[in-house]
Amino acid sequence: MAKELQSLLEKIQSDGVEKANEKASAIIAEAEKKAEAKISEAERRCAELREKADADAEVFRLRSEQAVKQAARDVVLGVSQSIQQTLERVLLENVRDNLQGDFLRDFLASAIRAFADSPDATGGMEIRVSPEQAEGLSDYARSKLAGAVKDGVVIAPDSDVQSGIRVMLADGRIEHDFTDKAIMDAMSRILRPALTEIIFQ
Repeated sequence: MAKELQSLLEKIQSDGVEKANEKASAIIAEAEKKAEAKISEAERRCAELREKADADAEVFRLRSEQAVKQAARDVVLGVSQSIQQTLERVLLENVRDNLQGDFLRDFLASAIRAFADSPDATGGMEIRVSPEQAEGLSDYARSKLAGAVKDGVVIAPDSDVQSGIRVMLADGRIEHDFTDKAIMDAMSRILRPALTEIIFQ
């Protein structure tokens, strides 16, 4: 009887240990499965974050490059505009300096003679000049150019003219601008493409 009892106890113990081992194995397997799932999820999330970080870094790099390029363009354009403004100022000063004295009188005479035969000169010609130059040019026109235009020439002061002349024909409907500003604008338009090419080479 004692043997049977001992055998029964051993069997119960063996079955219990076996069941405990099975349960422990199942728990361990489940834990390992969950751990693997968590590791896999962590790796996936890590890969996503790395990919996003790489994408963000690329976007930042591209934006930085664009910002640098834009800044460089802005500097070049700023320099270009500054050079053009300086050139225009120098041109204006040179043109203004040259539209004086004998040159201006000769220019006035040439303009009057050039437009004298135009049908638009019928009814006379008005030449607008700076107020400072009006008296001297009027005297010159009266003494040297009185008969150049059939219906006469009027030299009129114009506060908008600093130097040069503005020829008005057809009762003011047609205007030919030979003022310092108009000449400078024309020269600037001619020079600007060449200047731009030099700057952007």
